[in-house]
Amino acid sequence: MIYRFLKIYLLILLFIFGAISGLFYYYSKELPPLSELQRFDMKVGSEVYDKHDNLIHVFSIEKRKLTNINELPDYLVNALIATEDKNFYDHWGMDLLGLARAIIVDLKHFSFSQGASTITQQLARNMFLSLDKQIPRKIKELLLAVQIESHYSKEEIIEFYLNKAPFGPGLYGVEVASQRYFNKEAKYLTITEAALLAGMPQLPSGYYPYRHPKRAKKRRNIVLKRMLIEEVITQKEYNEAIKTEIVLIETKQNYSSADYFIEHIRKILEKKYGTTKLFASGMKIYTTIDMDLQTYADTILNKKLTAFENKNDYEIKYEDFPADTTDIITDYVQAGAITIENETGYVNVLIGGRNFNHSKFNRMTQSRRQPGSSFKPILYSTALMNGYTLSTIINDEPISFIQNDTLFWQPHNYSQKNFGYTRMRNALKKSRNVYAVKMIYDLEPKKVRNLARQFGITTPISPFYSLAIGTSVVYPYQMIAGYTTFANNGERTKPIFIRRVEDHKGKILETAKIEKIRVLDEKIAFLIRSMMQSVIDEGTGMGVRWQQNPACHYRWTAAGKTGTTDDYRDAWFLGYNKKYVTGIWVGFDDYTTLGTGQTGANAALPSWPYIMKKAIELDSPLNSKGKPIIDGSLYKFDKPDGIVKVAVSKETGLLPKSSLEETIDEYFIAGTQPNPLSDSLDYNFFPTFYREHEQDSLVFDLGGNRFVWPDTTIWVETIPDTTLPDSILLVPKEFPEPIDLRGALIIKNKKIETRSDTLLFNCPDSLRFLFIDSLMIDSLEIVDTLSTDFFNFDDD
Repeated sequence: MIYRFLKIYLLILLFIFGAISGLFYYYSKELPPLSELQRFDMKVGSEVYDKHDNLIHVFSIEKRKLTNINELPDYLVNALIATEDKNFYDHWGMDLLGLARAIIVDLKHFSFSQGASTITQQLARNMFLSLDKQIPRKIKELLLAVQIESHYSKEEIIEFYLNKAPFGPGLYGVEVASQRYFNKEAKYLTITEAALLAGMPQLPSGYYPYRHPKRAKKRRNIVLKRMLIEEVITQKEYNEAIKTEIVLIETKQNYSSADYFIEHIRKILEKKYGTTKLFASGMKIYTTIDMDLQTYADTILNKKLTAFENKNDYEIKYEDFPADTTDIITDYVQAGAITIENETGYVNVLIGGRNFNHSKFNRMTQSRRQPGSSFKPILYSTALMNGYTLSTIINDEPISFIQNDTLFWQPHNYSQKNFGYTRMRNALKKSRNVYAVKMIYDLEPKKVRNLARQFGITTPISPFYSLAIGTSVVYPYQMIAGYTTFANNGERTKPIFIRRVEDHKGKILETAKIEKIRVLDEKIAFLIRSMMQSVIDEGTGMGVRWQQNPACHYRWTAAGKTGTTDDYRDAWFLGYNKKYVTGIWVGFDDYTTLGTGQTGANAALPSWPYIMKKAIELDSPLNSKGKPIIDGSLYKFDKPDGIVKVAVSKETGLLPKSSLEETIDEYFIAGTQPNPLSDSLDYNFFPTFYREHEQDSLVFDLGGNRFVWPDTTIWVETIPDTTLPDSILLVPKEFPEPIDLRGALIIKNKKIETRSDTLLFNCPDSLRFLFIDSLMIDSLEIVDTLSTDFFNFDDD
């Protein structure tokens, strides 16, 4: 009978053993292969450094930074072992006694709440498995733990665990947790801080100290008790630690001044290396951003724009929205700024908007805006390449463009006034639109478009005459980078955002090469630069010099240009010295007007002196008192050979006729300066013609067929109410009003043309008397609009 019982009992044991063996064998096929286990790498994010090699960001799926166990305090490692697995050094992956106790408790309560997982089992779960408490997962966990123990030392397993374990929402690894909670490296943790972290992996979200401070403290005290029992700390150390309050660093706002820059390089890197490599391979990315300057520029730009909003009393302001609000429609005034090192092309500052949380759209690299008069230096460069000089005179007078005998564009200066004969320097200094338009008519728009391409502008550019005053849209960063041409004696520098990329072993994957493209002859670049210095010293950019706050007093060499577009939708200021160019754009995302009179000088320029002064200060050594020692000569421009200075008449731009005539010193390329044979009467330069009647108007006839007025009224069908398609009415067809151009100089195909009729239109005689006294050329209005980008463009 006893033998029979033993036999049955043995069969049952064999069955159970076989069933368990079968389960283990079955689930062992679902485990990762040994080769994968041996080459397992932590998913370490790629680190991003600024121009001074300071860590500023980590691209990671999990926030993780590896640490070496040999650098950690012993009480941190021992606290973890005492809390999670006191028999860690005695078992081979699983603690059989602990497992038996857990099984008994689970069977008693019909649950799987008791895990009894060793540190090795937890590591196996964190590396490869899910977090559910089902039997299949537990079996896989045990099998993996045994494999891990057979291939790694206990020290390696602990190091893996500390680098892999979760220590709070999105925080993986003790190093990241230490930085997040205490703003220090893990090797400097105190006993109480180590106890707090050692207790967190069991329930990271539940013990998250920012959200559950009481619960976290209670868990920390449990860990301290375990440390005392296991003799990790002394009774005295325990008594002191248990009384210590948890002190955490303040939570930082989820916003960085570098967010737009980081997002820009993310797109570049992800496209080149792929998402997995960027976020999980541990690359090191060395960028060009200067975080000190970036942070300062972001702060000052928001400060100045807040004052600008309050001054203009806009209905919606930036301050109406909490800083941590995400992905909203930004109806407030937006802005962007870029600072580039002229010599290298390194982008030190990139601000794509006022708050990355509010809007991820980068207004410097993704938006296309009209540059206004900030485009004029490209036009003037084209003129100098085609025979113009800085003293070339053009008559600033009322002008009109007609086609098919229809007036469709009448450009005018910002002041709505005309200034007569004007030298080129004064025209750019005061940003005179009429001068620019007459000049592009002479040069032809295609030449200007072609040169704009060499300046790095890639957006479509229509060869319209209105291109002279910046109607074709551009990417702001390309427009600003184009200004490096003037600072670099005619060579444009390609913008660089990333200096170098290394893999996790330090192997260099790429190194940026400084790329310069010759755009202008150095002598032409000098002449443009000289005029743009006048813009700041005497023209529309004078605000750089007379800012009232001493903190932004910019007294060093500078050149630049303002820009304002039609109806004040875009405001610009682009300025530079020998080392840096900084460009600022201000406007609404929906192209709403900033308001009458809100020019580039008012809206964009005020932040520029602060940013550029800060750039110079950061670039300079410090004295014993910590103040910068600034060498102003580093920011002065060079004058190339082949430039001469000549005293010319302020009136004619040519040599003075007598010693009594008022003169001004002007720069010329040697060989182009005026000489005694120059004609100082007729001014002798197209499209400027000397005429006795200076108040005459100029009309550019672009051709087309004459409009012929009908003999009788023509009636056409129209639907006044689209909701009632049957409500058709007959209304008289509207015709363009006849225009009286008596006394105007009409130019067609760059030749003066005499019109046979008094009025432009072949208007019936019965209608002429209606217009003959009232419609004079200086009061014309647009009667036909072909393109909003082409016509009626204001600038400062």
